[in-house]
Amino acid sequence: MDLIGVSGLIVSVAGFAMALWQLHRTRKAAEAAQLASSEAVRSVRLVQSIATIQDICGRSRELLHLTRSRNLESSAIAAFELRDSVALFKSTETARKLDDKKGWDAIIDSICIVHERLESASVTKRLDASEREEILHDVARINSHFSSMASITVENGT
Repeated sequence: MDLIGVSGLIVSVAGFAMALWQLHRTRKAAEAAQLASSEAVRSVRLVQSIATIQDICGRSRELLHLTRSRNLESSAIAAFELRDSVALFKSTETARKLDDKKGWDAIIDSICIVHERLESASVTKRLDASEREEILHDVARINSHFSSMASITVENGT
């Protein structure tokens, strides 16, 4: 073997070792990027969940105010929109962490009952005091439920 062949072998072995080292560094960088990406996605979902649950709280507060002011048509529309928002939110991962299927079904059923009663009152343009009081209590309970969920979401970072 001549000197050029030996030096070529040494350079080849050194190059191969360097290539393996770079491959290891590349893999670590890819894993770090994947971890950072996962964390970013989790953070965005958390912010989106907090915004959504806050929107639902706002909708339930608006329903409470509209019902108190005896605006039946707007109350019926607000109840429908609240029901729609909750139905969309209940299928999210955050919703599953906050409550089980039965809990979500129960709250949606409550909203549906309120919506149906407000729709009926809107059509007849009449809502007696006892029924209005009952609806107000139901809406206040719904609002309280979502306010507590919003607090849990923010506090736990769910």
